[in-house]
Amino acid sequence: MWLNQLFTDSPVDFGRRCAMRVKVGVGIAVLGALSIGIGAFFPGGIPMLALEEGAREAIPGIYEGLGFGLMAGGIVSALRNLRYLRSPELRKKKEVEETDERNRLIGLRCWAYAGYTMFLILYVGVMAGGFISMTVLKTLLAVAAVYSILLLAFRMVLNRTM
Repeated sequence: MWLNQLFTDSPVDFGRRCAMRVKVGVGIAVLGALSIGIGAFFPGGIPMLALEEGAREAIPGIYEGLGFGLMAGGIVSALRNLRYLRSPELRKKKEVEETDERNRLIGLRCWAYAGYTMFLILYVGVMAGGFISMTVLKTLLAVAAVYSILLLAFRMVLNRTM
């Protein structure tokens, strides 16, 4: 399972990982182009949606900015990984860097600390959200619920696979 390659000491096929990153980068660039298209074809927002005042003017810029960011990130990621695939020296150097136990442990701890911090921020946001608006409160509750469900689901999957 692909999760084992991320979180265990199993051997990593760096060539396959780079090839997958190229595909993901291209996919992200396509999503960015889609976002730009939505912003360009619906300059006043999607007509059938009731939007707050001022949102119709802001939405195209948000979608286009997000789209350009996604496209740039996807293209850079794809090109960087293509470069690793084509250059044996760069590939070996990056493979050693990514498969080093210390670096993998730092990455895992980083994800764990970021996850715990995000959950704490969501909790504080939910507590403050009731004072702001019910929409904010419901949105943050939904995000916290999805986040909790994902944590539990991955916990169960990892318990079975490890």
